[in-house]
Amino acid sequence: MSASVLIAGPESIGRLLNDISNSVTEAGFAVTVTHQPILSLPPQMLAEVQALICVVSPVGRAELDALPNVRALISPITGYDWIDLEAAGAKDVLVVNGEASENFESMAEATIMLMLTSLYDLHGAEKQLRDLQPRPKGPMSARMVSGKTIGIIGYGNISRAIIRRLAGWDAQIVVTTRTPPEAVDGIRFVELDRLLEASDVVIVMTSLAPETRNLLDAARLRRLKPGCVFTNTARGGLVDEQELCRQVATGRISKAALDVFDSEPLGADSPLRQLPNTILTDHIVGHTREMYGAIPRIAAVNAAEAIGGTPPERTRNRDVIERWRARWVPVAARADESKASRT
Repeated sequence: MSASVLIAGPESIGRLLNDISNSVTEAGFAVTVTHQPILSLPPQMLAEVQALICVVSPVGRAELDALPNVRALISPITGYDWIDLEAAGAKDVLVVNGEASENFESMAEATIMLMLTSLYDLHGAEKQLRDLQPRPKGPMSARMVSGKTIGIIGYGNISRAIIRRLAGWDAQIVVTTRTPPEAVDGIRFVELDRLLEASDVVIVMTSLAPETRNLLDAARLRRLKPGCVFTNTARGGLVDEQELCRQVATGRISKAALDVFDSEPLGADSPLRQLPNTILTDHIVGHTREMYGAIPRIAAVNAAEAIGGTPPERTRNRDVIERWRARWVPVAARADESKASRT
């Protein structure tokens, strides 16, 4: 019987889940797709699952207890904050994501697009034409990137892709990250508060974890440089949304471009919807055709490697790998692998 793979996620992304299912099936595995909570599925079926591919569907201790033979929890996209990393590690289960160059390159391009659209007041210029308003004769609202300080919170793949694209734009790049490298040409690493106070553009580009939730709380948002542009394409839970709304309403934040929110989709009654100096997209702004096409392929590769006894390259809890090998990889296979590595 083929190894069993369970794919779980909301019905709203059913097409993507089905594409992942087709790719995993072509790789030779038996696949079940569900839009229901994992714990609502029959225990016998869950006991047969060797790899779980999940999007948004929460996976914690209870789900892991119900999946005694699961070897890997796989997010087909870059984010995986719905998976309890600590609980997975305690069970010697790998957590793997779907990070792909198409993903972070698309997100970098989209984030820069939001920054430029905000700085150049593209929507305001378009509205002026559509509403048959006269050409403005006073001070222009558009602002150049050149000469600005751009602050990036986080230094992962997307951040680095943004920085590469901004090389030569004559902007000063400042970055805050928990473990800054010693030196990188063209970048200055600073503390978060200093970044907020100095940046004309703030780009939120760090991961959401218990220690980063509400990272930009009310006190920190009040440190923002007056008139700055604020862009968040990472996670809504990183920011105090109520205070952000107040800072946008008062104009301290001149433009806010948000692709993510604390609760998604953004509520119909959210005050952010009433603010004219915002760009709001539904966690989709960087989802390109190229990125979409990579997701099923990488999910199938991750599942095949984990079930086959090879830790996937995109494993996020690499400290678990040795225990994982001891539990899941047959002794003979480990010996063959060790022998091959010595030749």
